[in-house]
Amino acid sequence: MSFEDNKALTARLNLLDSSIDKLRVVYEQFFLGLERFEPVQLRKNIQLELRLLKENPPNNTALKFLLARMETKYRTYEQYWNRVLREIEDGVYERQLQRMRRRLRDEGIPESVLDNVRTKGELEVAMAKIAELRNQQTEGDRPATPAAVAENGRNAAENGRNAAENGRNAAENGRNAAENGRPAAPAAAAPAPAPGASADPALRRAYENFVRARLSTGESLEGITPDRFFATLSSQIPKVKQAHGCAEVEIQVVVKDNKATLRFLPR
Repeated sequence: MSFEDNKALTARLNLLDSSIDKLRVVYEQFFLGLERFEPVQLRKNIQLELRLLKENPPNNTALKFLLARMETKYRTYEQYWNRVLREIEDGVYERQLQRMRRRLRDEGIPESVLDNVRTKGELEVAMAKIAELRNQQTEGDRPATPAAVAENGRNAAENGRNAAENGRNAAENGRNAAENGRPAAPAAAAPAPAPGASADPALRRAYENFVRARLSTGESLEGITPDRFFATLSSQIPKVKQAHGCAEVEIQVVVKDNKATLRFLPR
């Protein structure tokens, strides 16, 4: 290889080294949230250049050493990037967890629920616990509105009327039994009230997934209470059923453009 060829190859290797350093900086900015998109194209260009240089390696010993050093440098960075990308995808990247801890502090929820979270499964367990704590806060802090007080009064009156009716039926059965000489049949138990929408496991699971998705994207959870969420689903699901003529509707949580949204799929 001539002197000119060695000079051109040296310039090519120096440019590759600068590109690797630039890629490292852009990835750090991406991990910090300063860059919106992963530098995929720049990474592909560097991989292509490395492959071409390995397929046509230089004869000069010094240039061979320089190429090997650059490849080792790139592979080391690549392992780190891949690990962080997996953590981000699973929602367990340390900077993501730090943002979640700050949000939990603002909400008055113990940060300890996120301690020792290292895997996706551990995060899901922690998110379920956080959703449970939020539900408890919501139930404990919700003031009794006049409408709620009136509704409770109506329910109490209705329960009283039912109890009185059951008592009259029991007394009637007792009189009939006394007249006929047989034991009185026990009064039929009042039917249990139908569970509300929030008792549906599918709706609760959708709520927990939606909260988990908003936390992973850093969106605010202000106003995202279980009651409002269930009310929204209860109003949307019948519309989807009527529009598509289906019996069931699957609820999916989708993250698009770093925003969590709900998708209703007719079944």
